[in-house]
This record gives sequence, structure tokens and C-alpha cells, in this order.
Amino acid sequence: MKKVVLTTGGTGGHIYPALAIAKELKNREVETLFIGSKYRMENELVPENGFDFIGLDIKPIKITNIKSIYRLFKSIIKSITILYKENIDCIIGFGNYISIPVLIAAFLLGKKIYLQEQNINLGLANRVFYRVSQKIFVAFDKTYEDIPRKYQHKVMVTGNPLRKEFRYIDREEEREKLKIGNNEKILLVIGGSLGAKKINEAILNNWDELFKNLDIRVYWATGKNHFDEINNKIRKRKPNDVIKPYFDNIAKIMAASDLLICRAGALTVSEVIELQKPSIMIPYKSSDVGQKQNAELLKKIGAAKVYDEDNSDEAIKEAINLIKNEKLLKKMKNNLVLIKKGNSTLKIVNEIDIWRN
Repeated sequence: MKKVVLTTGGTGGHIYPALAIAKELKNREVETLFIGSKYRMENELVPENGFDFIGLDIKPIKITNIKSIYRLFKSIIKSITILYKENIDCIIGFGNYISIPVLIAAFLLGKKIYLQEQNINLGLANRVFYRVSQKIFVAFDKTYEDIPRKYQHKVMVTGNPLRKEFRYIDREEEREKLKIGNNEKILLVIGGSLGAKKINEAILNNWDELFKNLDIRVYWATGKNHFDEINNKIRKRKPNDVIKPYFDNIAKIMAASDLLICRAGALTVSEVIELQKPSIMIPYKSSDVGQKQNAELLKKIGAAKVYDEDNSDEAIKEAINLIKNEKLLKKMKNNLVLIKKGNSTLKIVNEIDIWRN
């Protein structure tokens, strides 16, 4: 039986694409093994999805810290041992510092390396290893600009692998299930699993206006850290407004929605593209996560409005006006077709060179 190692971790944005690939490999009777950090969410999320997982003693790498360098060296040695013992056909890295020890081990053992980049700009791990990879699968055409011409033959623009529920879903069917009226508009607010403080505060500041608009139904995922506080502050709400820490059925609500207020993580952007949803994006401020660049891509093609966190109040006011503008919403939706890439999971799995005897 063929066997593939997937190395990923840290955040859902890195882990969920790897899980999508792993499920397709499993369908084709390919054995998979995940290697990540024993300190991050992959340690629980991967086994919960039914896949084997090995956790390394790896944390953010600081080259000036002796303990950090020792951890990295120890993780490389353990990765070499694992890859040698498991008789791996290839390794797929999904970015993040967590993948670095495994990719170093794969290179030293002469194993085939494939990479997948979720964001517009290449992350550190993928910038280091694309030269020695068989192929690098990128989500957006613009990523070509990060790669010198002599290596661009390795690049394949596939889009991001998404969970199956985002691929086979019907807007009208989901609206019917949620009992959404013909004239009712759905505003979905999501700020990540922990929540987005400034987005939540801006929604609260504009809550009276949202409450007055009877034809706008609000689905608001506050994040688990903010739910109790927000729930206590809201004294009035329309009967159909839904406020929760997070939504287990997010794909269904997103499919049914007319407009999203959201961050601009790579997977969120890819889900917006797949479901063709107009959006108001408020990127996370940190410069090392690529959200600003992701959001600007959609802004450039006229598919999203983009605001920084300090202008979150203005963003919510824009959303209240935009959701009533059917003509502009339709135009934004149609613009997303321009960058939709199809089923990236199948494209990536088909390109991995493990199928020959």
C-alpha cells in the first residue's frame, strides 16, 4: 500500500486543507500519517478525524535561542527516524514552522516533497523548500510573483483544498431549511473560533440599526471568548437573529447568506470564492499571516470591500447598506467566478507522483 506523510499544524488554515487531501487519499486506499506539533491543535483535530498522528516537540523557531535550536534538531532526528521506518512514498508540507523538521528530514532521505500554500504570499517554510520540491500547489495566480522564473515550472495553481461540505451545497436548499423568507437578507458575521474583539464591538455599536432592519437576519459567531459578555449586553433582538460562540454548520449558513463580515484568512477567502459570497473583510492586523494581501485580491476584482480593524464601525455601516443593494451584490458575486479554480483537492491528489508502480 502507498503511504504519504502530511506535515502541518498550528492553525485550522493549515490543518483543514491537509485533512481534505488526506480524506481523498484514503478514498484511493492510500495510507496517511500526519506529523505536527504536540503542542498545537492538530494534536487533537487530526485524530478526531480518524487519522494517525505523531507529535513533535516543536515550537516557534528562534535562531538566537539555544533551547529552540535544540528542539528543532531533536525534531529533525525524530522525523528522520519516522520517515525511514515508515517507508514513505512522499511528503506533503502545508507550510508553517511545524513542517520544517519533517521537510528537512525528507530532503536528507531523498524523499519526494510536495508543498501547498494557502495564502497569496509564500510562508517561510514554503519559501525555503520550493527549490527542492517536486511541485508546489498554490491557491492564487499572484503567488507566481514570489517564485523565480526558473522554478515556476513547479508551480500549479489549484485553489485551496476545502472540506467536502463546501463543495456540494445548494443555496436555495439551505435557505429553505433555515426557513428564510424570499425578501429576507442573511448577514453572517464570523471572526474566527476565538472571536474578533473589534468586529464584535462594532456590531454591538450598530446593533440598534440592525435591529430596526426587520428584513435582515443576523447570524453572528462571536467566538467562544466573547459570547457570554455579548449575550449579556444585547437586550433586544429579532426572533430570527442567531448569536452563538460558533456555528457547527457554518458551510450551510454561509451558503444561505447574502453577505459576510469576516476576517481574510486563506481558507475563509477560499470558502468565499467557492460559494461566491460578497463580503466585507476586516483582515487581522498582524503582518505575518497574509490576511491583508488575501483581502486585497478580492477587493481588486470587485468582490469584497476591505476595512482595517480601526474602521470596523464604518465596515458594519457599509454592510447594512450593501446588503440592500441587490445589483451590486450580484456584480460582486459574478466577479468571484473569475478566480474560482474548481476542485483543488482532486487536482492536487492527481498530481502527486505515487500512482506508478
